[in-house]
Amino acid sequence: MERLIRPISGSLNALLVLEVVVRHSNLSRAAKELGLSQPAVSRHVSTLEDRLGLPLFERNNNQIIPTASAVRLADAVSLGFGHLDQVWRDISAPAERQEVTLACTYGFADQWLMPRFSDLRAHMDGAKVRVVTTDQLGDIDLSRLDAAVVWDTSGLPERPFFPLIKSAIFPICSPDFLAAHPEVSEMIERISPELFLHFEVGNSGFMTWSKWFAMADLKPPAFEEASGYDAYPFLLEAVQRGDGIGLGWHGLVDQALRKGQVLQCGPALSDRETSYFVQHRTIRSKTSPLGRMLHWFKRQLPNKN
Repeated sequence: MERLIRPISGSLNALLVLEVVVRHSNLSRAAKELGLSQPAVSRHVSTLEDRLGLPLFERNNNQIIPTASAVRLADAVSLGFGHLDQVWRDISAPAERQEVTLACTYGFADQWLMPRFSDLRAHMDGAKVRVVTTDQLGDIDLSRLDAAVVWDTSGLPERPFFPLIKSAIFPICSPDFLAAHPEVSEMIERISPELFLHFEVGNSGFMTWSKWFAMADLKPPAFEEASGYDAYPFLLEAVQRGDGIGLGWHGLVDQALRKGQVLQCGPALSDRETSYFVQHRTIRSKTSPLGRMLHWFKRQLPNKN
């Protein structure tokens, strides 16, 4: 490293000046951009020419024309410092904005967050919460967002997190469906396979019907390959219409249960202690927008769900 740095040691400021002068081909405009006097700019250029042992500009009265060597050197400075600037921005702690970005699934946004969103906005004291929704959180770069409500925290192991909702998954159906199929409460495994509604879980970690039957120690119906719902609110709406039986998650179907729009028609099971975590970047202060949002989420912890 010392061998690489020694030739330009003491010339970094002059190199930055050179890049601006070459870009403008004018000492006065370069001096204005740099906030220097024109003689100071000329001295920096002369210093580089003395060190290199060659002229960097052709001078013709008040005009200066950069030589090919000057252009090459200016391009190298622009490339090198441009890369350094980008890396600096990438690794430096972002300035606190009066806005936070939160990622979550469609189902969580629709059934858990939206009924509480007015309360969250009031708690934010004017700061904006921008919500990014997708049922495939692995498809977006969560490291560029402030926080996310996730099932799996291993994707960003360096980020802190806390549990939000305890895991409980159970079959749900509409009151009309239960009236038409009373056997669902006692012998759910006898229900026709086409009456089970499936959610396209991808790699999200959501429980499937096959896994639920295995955990319940029941023989599953002979499910055929069928397209499922790619967003949980669509599946929940189909259940409410009486189209079939779906799996319900504690936290996502609580409102529909309270309103009597759906009924629990089987035991609640779980393959994990927590279904949803709030994972976030490190906060600078508890009063920052991110700090306020996290404080609000912690007020919603399991004993209040």
